[in-house]
Amino acid sequence: MTRIVFSGICITLVAILLYSGLCAFLYFRQRKLIYLSPSSVLDAPPDDSIFRSVQIDVPSGDRLIVWVAAPASRDVPTVVFFHGNGADRRDFAEMGEALHQRGWGAVLASYRGYSGNPGEPTEEGLMADARATLVAAGSFCGPLILWGHSLGSGVAARMASEGLATALVLEAPYTSLTDLAALRFPMLPARWILIDTFDTAALVPRIGVPVLIIHGMDDPEIPVSMGLKLANLWGARACFMPLEGCVGHSPHHILDLPAVVVRWMNGELSSSAVEPVKSVA
Repeated sequence: MTRIVFSGICITLVAILLYSGLCAFLYFRQRKLIYLSPSSVLDAPPDDSIFRSVQIDVPSGDRLIVWVAAPASRDVPTVVFFHGNGADRRDFAEMGEALHQRGWGAVLASYRGYSGNPGEPTEEGLMADARATLVAAGSFCGPLILWGHSLGSGVAARMASEGLATALVLEAPYTSLTDLAALRFPMLPARWILIDTFDTAALVPRIGVPVLIIHGMDDPEIPVSMGLKLANLWGARACFMPLEGCVGHSPHHILDLPAVVVRWMNGELSSSAVEPVKSVA
């Protein structure tokens, strides 16, 4: 009997040690798991591109490279794109070109540690980079529409909460990274482990500009329920567009979302209804 009890205690201790070790590993490695940079090359726009490279000074003392296509005039909007954790500024190049054909401006933002930019990404580091990008864009652009996809949705929302946006577009957004981690890994104490939380839901009361939320019904990465929760928190201030039959995590690769945003800014999509749509173009 004593041997059985002793064995049970040993098994429990081993399980506790393994669990604690896993938590410690995730704590110290979490930023490597969150910020996935697919390219270390500081590339330039193609020669025939509408974009030009612009250097931006950031508080760390480094410089970031962003791609800019200026608007036809300061009276028309410029969309500033903040990409997701596994993408880079080129992810929204086609979107920027489509908007530029309409006379709008486009800024393909980047972050430290991405696309060959110096530095290591952190939540506050990304926010500092975004802030510097928007200050620079404001010097030659008019109204700024911030568009954030996935991880970038938290960056865009934070900037809008600081009064740096005329309107906000959130594509495949999360309520917070903490909520997302707790959903994916329910057996881990995500709320205690995470350093960078990107808590978009907490920013809702501080964002007074119009908000468009676009989310695929079958998003495999971030559940549409998170986009819906954000829409409910904003209420009539947000237009929520759930996309039915949209495969994947990046609707902007599949649908003509620039046309959607133009219609929304023109007041043609002002409803906050949550009925799924099959075609938004």
